[in-house]
Amino acid sequence: MFNPEGTRRLSRAGRSPTQVMGRDASDNAGIIDEMKQVASRYEPKATDGAVLQDFLSFRQALNVASADQRLLVFVNGEEAAVKELMPTLQKVFADEEIVGRFHLDILGDKDTKWVDAIKGAKSKPAINIIQAGKFGLDGTLMSELPMDSSLEQLKEKLLAENKKFGSSEDRKVYADHVMEGKRKGINFENEIPRGEDRDGDGEIDRSRRGRRGGAGRSGRGGSGRGGAGRGEGRSGRGRDK
Repeated sequence: MFNPEGTRRLSRAGRSPTQVMGRDASDNAGIIDEMKQVASRYEPKATDGAVLQDFLSFRQALNVASADQRLLVFVNGEEAAVKELMPTLQKVFADEEIVGRFHLDILGDKDTKWVDAIKGAKSKPAINIIQAGKFGLDGTLMSELPMDSSLEQLKEKLLAENKKFGSSEDRKVYADHVMEGKRKGINFENEIPRGEDRDGDGEIDRSRRGRRGGAGRSGRGGSGRGGAGRGEGRSGRGRDK
């Protein structure tokens, strides 16, 4: 965990909430309580909009959406149109019914072939609501909205699609999912090397090299934690089901 500016570490790193926050974070209620205690140290500077996500690439965004089993909102538009849409996006992604239930990505220089990976997608400017495939390498277009959609229109459509998504998407069982990915030979190449960097020096920790699984778990570069891997992005969990 980091402070809101991302400049100071507030906890050590770990693979579970208890490793990060202690024994009191052993269940959902404990995790929520510990997170509230951390959040209470900081006063919000603004309440009228969210700081929006924007992944390094659509490829990364799709993979993380699959891993977290959330719908991906992908904005495909010209710079001027995206800028005009920003206030609406900030308000809707700060809405209590929306926050934490979707991922958001905005068209970037690396995303010229995004449409090839999404069934039913078109290259025209639009706000696309996408369901990622099981391993985060492809997906299906659920809905698209015009770039000038109102806050009310966007929120209504997001909630409706998320309800359908929640009723049809089965939760992944980690071990079974990883084994299926290995059997199918699915691999997701990450920008971050496999292994762990707990001391934050930018290098894979030497003490972890040579252990079972090589430099680190192949799950993040092979069949992944939910998508095909999650080495490029960072995100939380959550989906209304």
